Amino acid sequence: MVRLLLLPGVGADRRLFEAQQSSSAELSVIEWIAPIAREESLTGYAKRLAATIDTSPPFAIGGASFGGMVALELARHLRPAAVILIASCRSPLSLPPHYRQLSWLTQFLPAALLTGALARSRFVTSRFGLKTRDERRLFGDMLRATPPSFVQWACRAIFGWPGAADLPMPIHHIHGTNDRIIPLRCVRPTAVVQDAGHLVNVTHASEVNAFIDDAIVAGVS
Repeated sequence: MVRLLLLPGVGADRRLFEAQQSSSAELSVIEWIAPIAREESLTGYAKRLAATIDTSPPFAIGGASFGGMVALELARHLRPAAVILIASCRSPLSLPPHYRQLSWLTQFLPAALLTGALARSRFVTSRFGLKTRDERRLFGDMLRATPPSFVQWACRAIFGWPGAADLPMPIHHIHGTNDRIIPLRCVRPTAVVQDAGHLVNVTHASEVNAFIDDAIVAGVS
């Protein structure tokens, strides 16, 4: 069985991928490590993270949102059979320009308030496309469990990232048509899910799981 290594987005953890346990791959969720400094680059972080990962073949690597960006950088070091992006992008240029101001703001919010305030915000949950009470509860629980310093680091690191446009392995990308975090018009996915928001793998798990299965078959054949 092919191993699939997935990374969650900022403010999420392995619970984000509970619905992907039904895909045909042997799923493992990569645990985040702490940044060594507030100014550590995403590229440098990924190089350190790569040293902690078991790469027994065959395997594919992927991630959701920020996790997909890190997965692209990990692919430079780990050489997976394929990369799978879920509601992610290959360059910070795909992010709306006003996100730079929001990223700057996170650096000055008190750490003790940052994740709690985001978790309680109906504006934030609506931007992520969450519709049910259970989905909002999961999102809030994951965000509150995330160290605020990691959120601050990631928001800063994204905009210093040069992107990844030159990888040799296949890159499979699925995206929701109603994604309000990384708008569909800003990326070029290989598959789209109608009426899905940013947490497409939670709200439209069956479509994403089918995409993963097809992508893995294509990547290792």
